[in-house]
Amino acid sequence: MKTLIIINGVTGAIGGACLARFSREHGVTIIGFSRQAQSCEAFIEDKYLPDNTLICSIGSITNKTDCESFIASIDLSLYEKIIYVHAVGVYPFELDAKGHIAVSHDNDGDGIDDRVVELSYNAFFTMTDALRKTRKPIHALIFGGIADKYHPAVHKSWWTVMDRIKENMQAIAAKDEKTSFFILNISSVICPHELLTRPFVFQKTNADPRYWLMPHEVAEQVAMLTLSNTTKHFIEEDLFHNADYYDKDYFIDQKFTARKKAELGIKNGK
Repeated sequence: MKTLIIINGVTGAIGGACLARFSREHGVTIIGFSRQAQSCEAFIEDKYLPDNTLICSIGSITNKTDCESFIASIDLSLYEKIIYVHAVGVYPFELDAKGHIAVSHDNDGDGIDDRVVELSYNAFFTMTDALRKTRKPIHALIFGGIADKYHPAVHKSWWTVMDRIKENMQAIAAKDEKTSFFILNISSVICPHELLTRPFVFQKTNADPRYWLMPHEVAEQVAMLTLSNTTKHFIEEDLFHNADYYDKDYFIDQKFTARKKAELGIKNGK
């Protein structure tokens, strides 16, 4: 029997690298999710999706019905286990134009960016809950950040949601022996998106792209973790290169926030 690999966010730098890496494995079928793709229904023949690699859209990735409808379109008799890689989300710098801490997209007033809740927590567990109903062995992975454990003020929405994700993962893992959760905490990845969102990172700070992760390095670690036959149900690992400008005070709020301002081109609080 084969392994079904589902990559949510397959068109991003990391998702695309994971697609390429898993494609080198024998006995796998890969399904990628992208809003740009044709709908899942367009590929269905004789009730089920074909047992071939493809990219599709499934509707809303946070909608229980859409996720369960997608799972229903898979001939589960073909697969021994399922790997799910969650490579979507936003990682907001919570600074306004003057460099003050400010949370945007907070419609419910809880102080947390709603997009992070929706795309990380809600989307991840909506899909994994649907997958767990198959009673197949599930290996589900999501990405965290190296800075998360330091709780930097400029990323409060992100690490708050990640803490909730870890808590829920551990609660589910304690009672579901068929599901294993993985968190891979990564440092900055050298890709166009990072340079678009942090335009001055190599101009105004001492950051060096030689120490940033390459997408294929991340994908290799994802494959190593999720393809393993681990008996553990919750695994958290860090992946980064120890830069020569990194020190024990790197993530202290005052210092870290100053770096974020420099990366965004915010000068002297103006």
